[in-house]
Amino acid sequence: MTECIMYNVVLGDFHPSTICVERSGFPKSLDGLLSLTDPEYADESLKEYIEEYARTDEIMPQDKTIGFVVFNLQKRIVSVSLSSLNEAEDSALKKLREKMEAIGFVFELDAPSL
Repeated sequence: MTECIMYNVVLGDFHPSTICVERSGFPKSLDGLLSLTDPEYADESLKEYIEEYARTDEIMPQDKTIGFVVFNLQKRIVSVSLSSLNEAEDSALKKLREKMEAIGFVFELDAPSL
């Protein structure tokens, strides 16, 4: 079984990209979201982001979605919802919140506290 966080990334007026990030790569993938905040390079950055963080193997029936991340560049919002949280994820989320809010993004988090 693989635990997966589903990402919905909206950069413009086109269909959003939806990817699965395995839980083990989740903290690092959060920091990578910063590369998507520059509208001039967002499309190119998204391709690189998907190559680096998206799960590439087949999704199986026993796999489990444990959370969602919505990133909307136009609305300047990041929304994260998780069913559980470990220390590495909590730390990465706190750092991401600070960085995103510093550049004018709204950051929403719905997750159990440690």
